[in-house]
Amino acid sequence: MPRRIKFRKAHKSMGFNETICPNTRQLAFGLYGIRAMEHCRIPARTLEAARRTLRRTIKKSAMLWIRVTPNVPVTSKPAEVRMGKGKGSLDYWAAPIRPGQVLFEMDRCSRNDVLAALHSIQSKMPIKLGFLEWS
Repeated sequence: MPRRIKFRKAHKSMGFNETICPNTRQLAFGLYGIRAMEHCRIPARTLEAARRTLRRTIKKSAMLWIRVTPNVPVTSKPAEVRMGKGKGSLDYWAAPIRPGQVLFEMDRCSRNDVLAALHSIQSKMPIKLGFLEWS
């Protein structure tokens, strides 16, 4: 979540752009990576649950980088409220994800550990994930 923002609420996006950004597809820090195969908006709490599971799976000696930041505020109105009366209150922060974008990078761990970590967080994430190796 961003610490300082200019506006608390954001406009609703026009929809997700399915184009692949070239600068988010390559590994920048680690030897292995986990990337998204589809586009979606991932909440910050889902990223945190995946980070905890990854850290538990690949042990403390390994290095872990999170390449996405939840920087989109998502608002919602309470249940059974009539339409109108302004925009709802801030509900959660989310990260817009494009296909091919690297979500996590890891180093100082074996390939089998990374594959096990990928399988452990696949059920927590709302999209299909892929394995990426530096070459």
